[in-house]
Amino acid sequence: MKIMCDTNVIIDVLLEREPFVEDSCKCLSLCEEHRIEGFVSASAITDIYYLVRKYTHNTDLAYKAIGKILEIVKVCSVTNNDILTAFQRKAQDFEDCLVATCSKSIHCDYIITRNKKDFKEFNIPLLTPTELLQYFL
Repeated sequence: MKIMCDTNVIIDVLLEREPFVEDSCKCLSLCEEHRIEGFVSASAITDIYYLVRKYTHNTDLAYKAIGKILEIVKVCSVTNNDILTAFQRKAQDFEDCLVATCSKSIHCDYIITRNKKDFKEFNIPLLTPTELLQYFL
């Protein structure tokens, strides 16, 4: 199984956001154990760095967080074509559209997100972290 992790799943783990941290952490563990192939978009990496640094006020911690992510999931390149495709869609949320576009371009089976409603218009299979874990119980 190949999944694209939405930014919120990663941030839930890094910032230990309750009540989401446990299931999101277990999803990333599946990637770390190579039971599933996990991806995050290159554009999400910069967002994650920014958010961790913003909420912790610690640049070193933000870099350590990115380092850990890079050990667990692969980074999906964001190509010029991906940007143009997302731009032409004129979606309500450009960032989510770009994640969906990248997910489709690398043939992910699912986007893993807590905010399924944000991706409904992109016609790609979605699972919450909890739903993903049900496949492996």
